Amino acid sequence: MTMNRKTTALAAGAVAAGVLAVGGWLGYQQWNQPREGHVLRGYDAGSPASTAPHTENVFTGRVAAFEEQRNIEGWTQDVYRVEVGSVLRGDLSGTVRVTYGLDEGPAARLKDGQTYVFATAAWTDPAKDGHAHLYQGEMKPVDDAQLAVWKKAATLPVAPQ
Repeated sequence: MTMNRKTTALAAGAVAAGVLAVGGWLGYQQWNQPREGHVLRGYDAGSPASTAPHTENVFTGRVAAFEEQRNIEGWTQDVYRVEVGSVLRGDLSGTVRVTYGLDEGPAARLKDGQTYVFATAAWTDPAKDGHAHLYQGEMKPVDDAQLAVWKKAATLPVAPQ
């Protein structure tokens, strides 16, 4: 191999290494930046069957009242007082506080007096913050078809944490 070929091969290798290093650094910067309103989950939060295994409680509940909107652990949440109806998973009873907010964009306000299916997990301080509603699909007043889907989903084993 002549000196010219060796020099060309070394230069090409150096350029390739530089391109890979810059590309890697730019990719790292993209993933390293905080993103508002974006959550990485290990499940499809828009599916009852995918959400239920990640919950502590699945129940029907009547919204007694909207209490407030506030920031809990970095998330904007609507806080509701909910009267627990039928329990499909867990052991909640009586009246509980449920927080509801979407990962991306504002959530439609739940209507007082309407009954919904809630799929929840307790916040770090459930006495203060209540239970976080994990399901990100459409919230509409419960009907027989929706209840059947959630009953089936609630029988799935709890996912390991």
